[in-house]
Amino acid sequence: MTAAAAPVRADYHMHLERGPWTLEWLKRFVDTARSRGLTEIGFSEHPHRFRECRAMYPPRDAVSGWVDEQCTESLDDYLRLIESARQGGLPVKVALEWDYLPGYERELERLMGGYPWDYAIGSVHWIPPEERGGVWWGFDDLSHPEEWTRRDVLDAYRQYFALIAAAAGTRFFDFIGHADVIKVCGYRPAADILDQYEAAAEAFARAGVCAEINTAGLRKPVGELYPAPAFLAACRRAGVPTLINSDAHTPEDVARDFDRGAALARAAGYGDVATFAGRRRTMVPLP
Repeated sequence: MTAAAAPVRADYHMHLERGPWTLEWLKRFVDTARSRGLTEIGFSEHPHRFRECRAMYPPRDAVSGWVDEQCTESLDDYLRLIESARQGGLPVKVALEWDYLPGYERELERLMGGYPWDYAIGSVHWIPPEERGGVWWGFDDLSHPEEWTRRDVLDAYRQYFALIAAAAGTRFFDFIGHADVIKVCGYRPAADILDQYEAAAEAFARAGVCAEINTAGLRKPVGELYPAPAFLAACRRAGVPTLINSDAHTPEDVARDFDRGAALARAAGYGDVATFAGRRRTMVPLP
């Protein structure tokens, strides 16, 4: 008789950026994962960290120089670090959390096709300017929340949901990260936005992408999981798969609040979650 495969419990959304590019720092994430019952984890750095990815972002004046300040590391160093961890027997997978910026799809596709990723997260962190030559708005920059007071909140939400639908429509990604992160600063439209949830869910379903349950929202001003219960329920009705991730930037946050993420999934009607290897998705029972 063949032994049953061990159940997979994973956290695929985490970042090393608050520490050094060392195995010691990476292993702290692995150790926390093991202590919390996970069997594998995946690192998904932001492309804006890497010099090789600079061309997938707008020019300096259009992003206020922020990307250039961050774009100091080598993508090859990142990949070598993950490979060293694997050779040492650590259960880690490799990805990036790709920014979707309309107009920069060609460079994004080039970069995605050049490396052996285990999965690809597609996220929207920037809203394009209304006028040509304007500055892109990084709406989730918690150091500058005042921009929200100058914006029409409902219009910002509508722009965001149109962007995540377009991101899914590229079919570049395996799942959409923190799929309603537009709420991160706590600003919410007065109007009902169920139509936005349903349109995005339908776009996800057509593209065959998952909608991520991301527990980091509990650690942000909004104090809520991503996505909102009504949005996740819309995804379930549309047949969109899900998975649960922590978006950890420190080892202490690996698998944090996964019990609450699982409860949200069950309440929406999910009984399984996605795992990935080599850009192939496998569904496993919800822990």
